[in-house]
Amino acid sequence: MKYISIFALLFFLGCGPRVPVENLKLVNNAELKNALKLKIFTLESSRQPDKKFDIISIVEAYSCKNMTWDPPASKGDALKRLRLEAYRVGADAIVDVTFDKAGTDTWGTNCWNSVYASGQAIKYQ
Repeated sequence: MKYISIFALLFFLGCGPRVPVENLKLVNNAELKNALKLKIFTLESSRQPDKKFDIISIVEAYSCKNMTWDPPASKGDALKRLRLEAYRVGADAIVDVTFDKAGTDTWGTNCWNSVYASGQAIKYQ
């Protein structure tokens, strides 16, 4: 019985993603709503902020399909999570946003598929 308990514990501990993925259903609605207002400037876009700014932090986020019943990873979900991270460090916008897609990565992220988003959180002067 002892070995079965240890096996079950190890099995369930290994099931979660190995990257930070917060359950957005547990995030305060007001915080999420404010985060979604942050402006985004991608590397591919020729648009840049029209005000002077300081870079305050590098921000990163993952969209991860960990369990078979989870929705697929997407750029939209990764961007929502990136905005939340930037909002939490006090940013007004995010510049140089990029995305990387990955397929099944059992040993790295432990996601069936994932989208990684990163950028620079900025504060207007």
